[in-house]
Amino acid sequence: MGVWRKALFPFKILFGGAVFIRKSLYKNGVFSRYKAPIPVIVVGNISTGGTGKTPMVDYLLSIFSEKIRLGVLSRGYGRKTKGYVSVIPESTAKNVGDEPLMMSQKHVNVKVSVCEKRPQGIQQMLQDHPNLDALILDDALQHLPLQPSFKIVLTTFQTPWFLDTLLPVGNLREPASSAQQADVVVVTKCPTTLNEETKNTYKTKLGVGPHQKLFFTTLKYNAYVRGVAEVALEEFIKNSFVLLTGIANPSTLVSFLNAKKAVFTHKSFPDHHIFSTVEITALANLNQPILTTEKDAVRLAPYGLKNLYTLGVRVQFLADEKQFLEAVRAALFC
Repeated sequence: MGVWRKALFPFKILFGGAVFIRKSLYKNGVFSRYKAPIPVIVVGNISTGGTGKTPMVDYLLSIFSEKIRLGVLSRGYGRKTKGYVSVIPESTAKNVGDEPLMMSQKHVNVKVSVCEKRPQGIQQMLQDHPNLDALILDDALQHLPLQPSFKIVLTTFQTPWFLDTLLPVGNLREPASSAQQADVVVVTKCPTTLNEETKNTYKTKLGVGPHQKLFFTTLKYNAYVRGVAEVALEEFIKNSFVLLTGIANPSTLVSFLNAKKAVFTHKSFPDHHIFSTVEITALANLNQPILTTEKDAVRLAPYGLKNLYTLGVRVQFLADEKQFLEAVRAALFC
C-alpha cells in the first residue's frame, strides 16, 4: 500500500461512517426499497472493480437465456448519455456503454438496457418488455434503493476482501462484513491447481456464513481468435503482436499469454477507455496484428481496424458447478 494512501486514513473513517449511516437509513425503513414483481439477480462486488462481473453475467446468460426470457440492466459505465436507454442493434458504446453492448450482441434473445437508477430502470424495462421472466443486474450490490431477490458477490483470488480495506486507503466500497448480505460468494480468477486446504482457508478468512454458498472459478480463454478470419490461438501467437486492453485488470490475460510464451507488446488503457482519433490512427498504422478483449472490441468496432483480433473468455468452475446453477435456478424460478 502506498504511503499516500496511508495518509488518507482519516478519510477512510469518514467514508466508512457515511456508508454505515446510509445503509442504516435503508435498513430501518427511513428510505424505501423497490422490490420488482419478477426475480432480480444481482452480480456485484464490494471492491472497486476487476473481479469478473461481466464474465459471470455472460456465463449466466449463456446457461439460462434459452430457457427463460431474461433481461439485463446495467448502469452503462463509460457512456455519454444519462437516464434510461435501451440497447438496440444501432447502439454504440458511447451511448450505452461497452459491456451492455457486448452482452446484447452476444445474446440476441436477451433484452438489455442501461439506467443509473436501477428501480426506475427495472420499471421501464418491464413496461417495454412485460413478458420478461427475470432480470440480471450487473454491479448493483451497493444500489440500496433496490431490493434484489438473489445476490452473487465476487472477489478475486489474488486480492480477496480480507486483504483489502475501505476507500480511499484501499479499494473496498463498503466493509468486508457487507458481503454477509450475499446468497452466494464466488472467488474468481483462481489458479486451476487450487487445493482443498487453500479453499478452506479462504472460506474462513472471507467469513462465509452458514447461509451462504462458496464457489471457486477461473477464467478460460477461447482456443481461437476472431478477426478477418477465425484463427487458432496457438497459430496466432506464433508471430509477435500488440495486446490492447482497456479493462480494469488485464493481469490475468497477460499472465495467460506469457505462460504460452507469446511475444507481444502490451498497450494498456484505463477501463472503458474511449479511443481518440490520434490513438486510432496510430493503431491503424501498426505493422502487427492487434489482439484485444471482447469488451474493448465493441468500442473499437466503429473504426474498422483491419488488423484487429478478439480473444473471448468464459467462466469455468473448479468444482460444484451443478450446485451453483441449482442455487441460481431456484432464484430464477421461484
